[in-house]
Amino acid sequence: MKLRHWLALGGGVLGAIGAGIALNSFLPKKFATTYIDTTKQENTHVLLPGTATKSPATAETDIDVTFLRCGSVVVPELMAVRGAFSLAPHRISHSAVLIRHPKGTFLYDSGLCADIELFLMDQPWFFFQTRGKFKLEMSIRDHLQHLNMKPKDLDFVLLSHLHWDHVAGIPDLEGVPLRINELEFDAANQGLLDRDHQLVRHLLSNNPFTLFNLTGPAYEGFRSSYDLFGDGSVVIVPLPGHTTGHIGTFINRVNGPRLFLIGDAAWTVDNYTRPATMHPFLWSLVTSDDATARQTLIELHDFAQQHPEVPLIAMHDAHLQNSFMQIEQERRRTQKKISDPTINKDI
Repeated sequence: MKLRHWLALGGGVLGAIGAGIALNSFLPKKFATTYIDTTKQENTHVLLPGTATKSPATAETDIDVTFLRCGSVVVPELMAVRGAFSLAPHRISHSAVLIRHPKGTFLYDSGLCADIELFLMDQPWFFFQTRGKFKLEMSIRDHLQHLNMKPKDLDFVLLSHLHWDHVAGIPDLEGVPLRINELEFDAANQGLLDRDHQLVRHLLSNNPFTLFNLTGPAYEGFRSSYDLFGDGSVVIVPLPGHTTGHIGTFINRVNGPRLFLIGDAAWTVDNYTRPATMHPFLWSLVTSDDATARQTLIELHDFAQQHPEVPLIAMHDAHLQNSFMQIEQERRRTQKKISDPTINKDI
């Protein structure tokens, strides 16, 4: 009886410890910065349809930006934002960004290809329940066809990093050159390219690629930069931690508001406004360096505080992408009416 009693007591203690650990994983974890309780604020980050905001030594250019959502998955908000304590559905997107610039038309990340399920066939059950969970909505090939474009109309694809879900559209983009941060490529060669049965290596296909280095000066509070076209209109900055060479991209344009594409440095706006990681389980699955990734969230938090007029848009933030495109489409309609006064003219 005594042994049974002690076993029951031990089981109860272990259960309580396990429950405590599980509960703690959902609690907020304070960062080394000023904490902002966004739950007590409304519209804490609103996309503004105003004119572009100049940054130092920036040449603004007419640039057209279009988010192309290829797939998505819905998760509870408490999984997307640690400390959210909400089961509200939160849509995580798999997108590419089409950027039309006077000096080149390119994609920021590649979305999903039409045959993505075939590339994932040999992945284990755990992969499909975590990192590989999504519903294909419209392949990047179909998006281009809808826009009356072909892969050959693209000058290159700029990759934020080399996780599978950011290179998964490349099989639909045969022959299109890739541009990759050299630091990211070198780090990926240490194992990432061959992970998950060489999934990333297969998805990269045989597309030619060019490596670049972020050896330019500090930019907007980030330690270095790379001026993609040499005119200050598209400026790449390091956002490490998610992967070693993960990058973000500023789009500085005269025909609309500036924006900052932040790849996977965050999943959603709350990750950098609070700031807060996603749930530790998911965070640990997709983050290569926890401390560095947290520091990047702090840097994004600081930038967002200093520049509330600039939207920071993550590649998995379906809500902010949709909001941006609604404003962008309205801006395009307005510009079209201005350029052609016969539109909607009363007869």
